[in-house]
Amino acid sequence: MVNSMHLKELLEIQDITERNKLLRRAFSAYTETIDITGCEEFALIILLNLTYRRNQVEDLLDKVLAKKTLNNEDYIGKCINEVEWFHTHNLKYPDIRVSKQTLAVNPPPLHPHVLSSANYDKIFGWSHDSAKVNVVKLFLSYFKWQDDSYCLAQILVSLPDDWKAAFTSLGMKVKVLLNLCGRVSSVLPEEVIPSFVDRYCRQIRMPYHDGYTAITPVISHSIQSKIQQAAIQKKGSFTKVEFTRTAAVSELVASIGGFVNALSYPPDVGISHHGLSQSRLFQIQNGKQIFNGNVLLKPQFIGALEGIIFNHSALALKQRRQLRVKSIKELRNTLSEWFAPILEWRLDIIENRVNLIDFESINDQLEYKLVSTSDDKLPSLVIPLFGSLNSMLANIPMMQKYAFHPKLMEPLKFALKWLLSNIGNESDVAIKDDDLPFRYLHLSGVRVFDAQALSNPYCSGIPSLTAVWGMLHHYQRELNQALGLGVRFTSFSWFIRDYSLIPGKKLPEINLHGTKPNDVKRPGIIDNQYCDLTFDLVVHIDGYQDELLKLDDEPELLKAHFPSNFAGGVMHQPELDSNIDWCRLYHKEKFLFEKIRRLPLSGCWVIPTEYKVHDFESLFAILNNDSKLSPSMMGYMLLNKPEPRPGSLEKMHCYAEPVIGVVEYSPAINIRLKGKRNYFHKAFWMLDAQEKFMLMKKI
Repeated sequence: MVNSMHLKELLEIQDITERNKLLRRAFSAYTETIDITGCEEFALIILLNLTYRRNQVEDLLDKVLAKKTLNNEDYIGKCINEVEWFHTHNLKYPDIRVSKQTLAVNPPPLHPHVLSSANYDKIFGWSHDSAKVNVVKLFLSYFKWQDDSYCLAQILVSLPDDWKAAFTSLGMKVKVLLNLCGRVSSVLPEEVIPSFVDRYCRQIRMPYHDGYTAITPVISHSIQSKIQQAAIQKKGSFTKVEFTRTAAVSELVASIGGFVNALSYPPDVGISHHGLSQSRLFQIQNGKQIFNGNVLLKPQFIGALEGIIFNHSALALKQRRQLRVKSIKELRNTLSEWFAPILEWRLDIIENRVNLIDFESINDQLEYKLVSTSDDKLPSLVIPLFGSLNSMLANIPMMQKYAFHPKLMEPLKFALKWLLSNIGNESDVAIKDDDLPFRYLHLSGVRVFDAQALSNPYCSGIPSLTAVWGMLHHYQRELNQALGLGVRFTSFSWFIRDYSLIPGKKLPEINLHGTKPNDVKRPGIIDNQYCDLTFDLVVHIDGYQDELLKLDDEPELLKAHFPSNFAGGVMHQPELDSNIDWCRLYHKEKFLFEKIRRLPLSGCWVIPTEYKVHDFESLFAILNNDSKLSPSMMGYMLLNKPEPRPGSLEKMHCYAEPVIGVVEYSPAINIRLKGKRNYFHKAFWMLDAQEKFMLMKKI
């Protein structure tokens, strides 16, 4: 662990302007806490002077100003009044119209597979009256003292001798100091939960016991501040969400100028090519390779090659084995992506029944053999494919040293043989599912516009998994009501065909009445991240046999009741001229997999993982180790037990914290090569609704 900077280092800076800048930064929530042990008097002077605007104080070490401030009873009273508005979770983020409420609770239960405020010590933030954003810094700003993090309000609860001396050195009498401690202690929140739900608070219906509860998602101050700290240290990939009235959102947002960092890991979805046969033929005739050479430059692939070459450097036998297994796995994944254009061409020829006579002009080329050879004879092409791979490596300057490397020849040949052997592998044992009471619903080519790319306030990328679950649950309710059924949509898998982020901001609808008749206004712009995407969903449906048979007989009703909204965006079926059978039921897993194994290789599946996340350090270590992994919204940890609360959409209501987990963007070719059994065991999501959490997980 890196030691915190000590205040003494900043006190030695002679330039006042530079010192002020660094001191303000050191006592901000978006930086690591600064150690002030042994410098309590200087820290108190700085905290007192931070309560003024920048243009009102020339030097944050001005002891005269600090002494005058500390002994100004009215001014200190204003500072104390803001302590009652401390929060652990910010109700005013992102909508500042929420007013006169604060939320201070203990962290939720710790869960090994998600990151929440439970992974960190309880710390306070602040949001209230924007005019008080400076005076609150006296008691709110965090620092490290004797190896623990505190704010001054927490220090005054016990008043250690070192701090007592700091206050008295600035002219405060002991009797007045004890009174100050009592006043601060009396308003410092232990547990504060609003008695009613503000009309501007967001609410979501979630299953609870035998019915539903309304939950209000609230952002954790500790998690948000840790993300800002990680962004400054450039530990991962980030995007910014902008707020205009920063001080009205929170002290943290004001301190960073309204530019709030969020984790940004969008899916790497390529371009789906059409008219493959002719375009590929044209490339080969012009002497160009059609393999995906870009993936050979990935750091993960280079790391795998290095891991195999220098495997002996690991000290323990177990470490060497683990490194080799990891490297071989990465070789397979990368070479699958490298080979994907060939496989896509091969599938195009099969599906469109292209006559191979059209390709006679290239019948001496390796690519022709790879698309024309039968599945069972593909492994015989390992040697020429191996030669082509090494030729590509030799033509890339930074990869030349790996071409025909003696320690890489066997692993690369083995990986290519595995690849060619699994292209046509249909050896999965079929499950006898003729009489089992379930169906699979395949929704293909669904288009969504202006969906929220912020799955929660911390993560930007794909819309949230809970949004998918919510949309499908709404679909289930509509179908059951229309047909008089009781079928259940129990799990789903999600394939993203196309994805694009949308720049710019959305103008809110005019819905506020002004002070004059016929005077209408818009609410303030709340910045967000939006995306357009096209996706497939495979939904597992459970029910009694007679209900499922009735569902089979009503294919048009399945289409008619398909929802029109998803993740705040507008959802449409595929374009009519695409001629896609976009809503289809399957009785057997075999037939379904035959369909989905031929999805565009440019897309990716959103796959559950089982990574354990202890803190942001472990999260970034996981993400930086594999470019296919992404942080995403995993659900909610409840912050209080659901109870009746005025303003709630349901009889019961609670506040809940959105949490971060890890998903995998698995290329379509990986799902195809690993087979049916792997897909049905590892690619499906379900909602695990318990007493204290509601989380998405693998079935």
